[in-house]
Amino acid sequence: MTKLVQLADIHFGAESQHALDATRAMLDVLKPDAVVVCGDLTQRGKRSEFADSLAWMKSLGVPFMAVEGNHDTPLLNIYERVAGAFDRYDEHFSDWSGTLDSGHTKVVGLNTSRGWQVRKNWAEGSVNLDDLEAAIAEVEAADITHGILLCHHPFLSPPEAPLRTATRRGTRANNRLARSKIDLLLTGHVHAPSVVRQTGHNGDGAYLSVTAGTLSVRIRSDPPSFNLIELSDEDIRITAFMLHGESFQPRETEIWKTGSLEPVSTRHMKAKL
Repeated sequence: MTKLVQLADIHFGAESQHALDATRAMLDVLKPDAVVVCGDLTQRGKRSEFADSLAWMKSLGVPFMAVEGNHDTPLLNIYERVAGAFDRYDEHFSDWSGTLDSGHTKVVGLNTSRGWQVRKNWAEGSVNLDDLEAAIAEVEAADITHGILLCHHPFLSPPEAPLRTATRRGTRANNRLARSKIDLLLTGHVHAPSVVRQTGHNGDGAYLSVTAGTLSVRIRSDPPSFNLIELSDEDIRITAFMLHGESFQPRETEIWKTGSLEPVSTRHMKAKL
């Protein structure tokens, strides 16, 4: 069994200290093998925000991996956003990006964020298909049970998300990922937890698209939250933990069969308010 905690959109500079403290307390209980962060570690891409986010991640005492988010570019420095959008991110997090191996699980990162784009909403995602192929090849070359792709933007917009997304080349990326040996696409950006079984063109293959909520004050429809992902030879269990009062409580656990990714059951849990 491999246990991962999926965080996203911590937004240091607009972080919720209450949510951060409650997360640390829950990690001591859950004892995950690793923590993965799906981008937006900072709010404005300031060096001080990166330093604070890295210090907090290190303080958890758990192996971790992160990828870039659209907020992890210098918001107010247009030149740096164009010439070196993720230089500040790399200065702080290059040693904790790329890949993570835990048991029979391999996590590979993909940058879907851009410092600028020739479209109205530059914060939307964009998939470089060559980079996607490289990530898939790395997973498929490994002797593992579960392959995971980590990025910031969902390839396809989650149906019930409070924020609609339009990832460039998202449909092509979705179809390719569904045909690969990757089981899970872990993302953020929408600030709400969700699990969607996505299939490729004409139902060719499948993967689970899993979004995590935020640990910032920038909440939308849901309180601060994170996901616990448990992976075994038999199944994949995904539990959303929502902040209620002083602590995080499990909302529900979705169980999916390893290999086929068919749903097994959903266990709803009553939060202790």
